[in-house]
Amino acid sequence: MIGRRLIGWCGARVGVPVCRYFRASVRLVAAVAVMAPAANAAHARLAADAPAVDTTGAKTEFGIVPIAGGNTDYGLGGGFLTNLAGLDPAVSPYVWRLEAAAFISFKPKDAAPSAWVNPYQDYYFLLTVPHFLHERLRLELRPSYTRETTQLYYGLGNASVAPPDEIPGRDFYGREHPTLSTRLRWDVVGDLFVELGAAYTENWFELEPQSTLVTDMNTGAPAVRALLGTATRHGVLLAENALIYDTRDSEIAPKRGQYHQLKIRYSPAIGDHLPYLYGQANAILRFYLPFTERLVLAIRAVGDWQFGDVPFYELARYEDTFAFGGVNGVRGIPGQRYYGRIKLFSNVEPRLRLFDFTAFRKPYVVGGALFTDFGRLWTEFGGHPELDGSGLGLKYGLGGGLRLQQGKTFVIRVDVAWSPDARPLGAYLTAGNAF
Repeated sequence: MIGRRLIGWCGARVGVPVCRYFRASVRLVAAVAVMAPAANAAHARLAADAPAVDTTGAKTEFGIVPIAGGNTDYGLGGGFLTNLAGLDPAVSPYVWRLEAAAFISFKPKDAAPSAWVNPYQDYYFLLTVPHFLHERLRLELRPSYTRETTQLYYGLGNASVAPPDEIPGRDFYGREHPTLSTRLRWDVVGDLFVELGAAYTENWFELEPQSTLVTDMNTGAPAVRALLGTATRHGVLLAENALIYDTRDSEIAPKRGQYHQLKIRYSPAIGDHLPYLYGQANAILRFYLPFTERLVLAIRAVGDWQFGDVPFYELARYEDTFAFGGVNGVRGIPGQRYYGRIKLFSNVEPRLRLFDFTAFRKPYVVGGALFTDFGRLWTEFGGHPELDGSGLGLKYGLGGGLRLQQGKTFVIRVDVAWSPDARPLGAYLTAGNAF
């Protein structure tokens, strides 16, 4: 997620510079590849009693987009989004796929303009092997590292009020968190899947004593102090179980089908270093409705409930991304803008395939999209009108963008969104569709 008041960035091949003073949030989602074991591809091709297959059409698909830019909080920086995949006509959707992304920024130190500091780093790898050891078993392995010194906190609840101007010592906190996660998905029968996963995250924090977050943790109302807890170094071990129904014709750029998910996540408390005992229940419905060969209506509805002793930073998130704000939630709202245990939101996105072309012997598809994102958040069950308000309290964002698809496995997305919370717009550059 790359910040606020975007000074400007553009991606080669996307070719769309975004101008000064957009509030932007760029979630770097991509990855660099390692070779999956040859045995996995062979096992995927050689199902029981299957005849020998001609593999002369096997190939490797590669794409990369450099990015550069920054904002008043993170400074200036650069990085890349990239994708590498092994394809085989006999293996669907691919033999293996590796995404990678990196971004790092620098800015002058306030007290010593001749010195420079590094306020933001984000590195992400994702290896996917659809037929791992067995034709029905799918593996995802994801190491990542993120360091952000300008995470937002204005207060808890749906009715929290943003000040007219951001003051770093009051409105920001820093968090550094390397994570290693893995998921295994088993094809049970037909379009029904079971997924098991685990993740470990180590957390460090940088807090200003006069910040709103520290004030709420120390002297806030009893309910607020209980929900926020403390911000000391700790680890979080998460286990998850999911039931998935997937009839999409493509996991990269679906044109028809459905993709639904019920997921439970659980974090045990183990000693002083893993102190958080909490859980999360999540339901996501996705529909892809084709109107013509070029026009698809994509719809998503998300419900998320966190319970137990939840770390304060997770109150702004669902799964592994921000809910109200950021690149994959309610766009237009700044990332981590609203904090609460219960989140309901939806996205409606007509997607249009504009034209195809070939460059350097590679096929490309250019598409466009409009979107409406909307929803609401609650601090917790039981009601806190002083934090959530008593009215409808709907949060929303409106916008549109472009999509550039290279081959079968790589999509670059550029979105611009307006919201009453934006200052004045949200701009996003990332890999992959929002859902």
